Amino acid sequence: MSVVKSLRTHRPLAFLMVMSMLLPMLAGCTGLGGPPEPNARIDGDRSSINAGESVNFDARESTTPESTIITGYKWDFGDGTKTETIQGYTSHTFATAGLFEIRVTVINDLDGDDSATTQLVVNGFPKVSLSMPIAIRTGDVVTLDASGSSDPENGDLTTVWDLDWNVDSDNDGDPTNDNDAMGATHRFTPYESGNYTGSVTVTDESDASATRMWNLSVLPRTYQVIWEEKTISYDWDGYLEQNKIHTITHIPSEEGRIMSFNATLTLAMDIIPIMLPQDNFSLMVDVTDDGWSHKVRTEQSNITHNASASMEFINLNPTSEDAYNLTADSLEELMIMLDEQSGAGFGLGDWFWIIEAEESDPDLPIDDVDPDGGNEWELVVEFTFLVPRISEVGV
Repeated sequence: MSVVKSLRTHRPLAFLMVMSMLLPMLAGCTGLGGPPEPNARIDGDRSSINAGESVNFDARESTTPESTIITGYKWDFGDGTKTETIQGYTSHTFATAGLFEIRVTVINDLDGDDSATTQLVVNGFPKVSLSMPIAIRTGDVVTLDASGSSDPENGDLTTVWDLDWNVDSDNDGDPTNDNDAMGATHRFTPYESGNYTGSVTVTDESDASATRMWNLSVLPRTYQVIWEEKTISYDWDGYLEQNKIHTITHIPSEEGRIMSFNATLTLAMDIIPIMLPQDNFSLMVDVTDDGWSHKVRTEQSNITHNASASMEFINLNPTSEDAYNLTADSLEELMIMLDEQSGAGFGLGDWFWIIEAEESDPDLPIDDVDPDGGNEWELVVEFTFLVPRISEVGV
């Protein structure tokens, strides 16, 4: 008979006392109980981040029963990454968007363990979709379209355009971060040829942003130039007394490239041409912008003819007989180029015609009255121009 059976049969009180001492020993040997477990706790310093950012996790508030110590922490970040630490804190970078459950398992020196979890929202970056031409001509409207951009969380997006990386429009020292325009689409017209570089930035409601650079080639326009000849006459008249001056100002170059001109100043016949001295005037042309001038004086070749003076000049600018092509950003720029082409800019600006009555007085007075104290005059000027006939090619 076993000792336990003997005690149970003959001495009930003694049996109970022995069993009270054996049960703890039996529990340790048979697994009926277990090691004391810790109490796990976990906190994150942020509950939401943007993809690519880090979060600090803290499990140092975890506890374990007296006479035991915490020996380690096992971390599962929910994105396939796991790690173990001795300290009760760690950090982790989340590269992808989503909702993640982070779990920490706390272990003590008796192999007791407990787990706690927390959740983290990782916001995804928006994706930029940009539609635009790669090349246009000056003066054309270009449309930049980022309306196809998307947000992984389907939130609203804010779109900002930097239209020129060569210009620091906000004067912050960085020409690549300017806010030149806002909106999902933007239209503008470049009037100068060249390569334009800019960027578009879309930002979601969590301030996550994505930027895309763009390049635009703005090409000049090509024009065919054919020169055609045109002649225009101008005439003025008036009356001048002795030592008086009359000045006429005009801009003949507005009609085209000045090739030649001739001018004739004619005086009216004296009242008594045989008896009275002939009046004489001077005519001067002054092209101030070119520093050029010329002067002539009227003469009477025959008493039956009016006194007159003439001047004529040819080949004032180079001729252009053949058609040729030129590139320019605009028709206005082309016209400036033609005016300045290879010394072909003579005669631009104001022309001054200066008429002076040099010999209108004294004549022979009659009864102390000068019958002819002045004279009538007429000036006729004829210009020959080359006028460009321009047509755009390669449109």
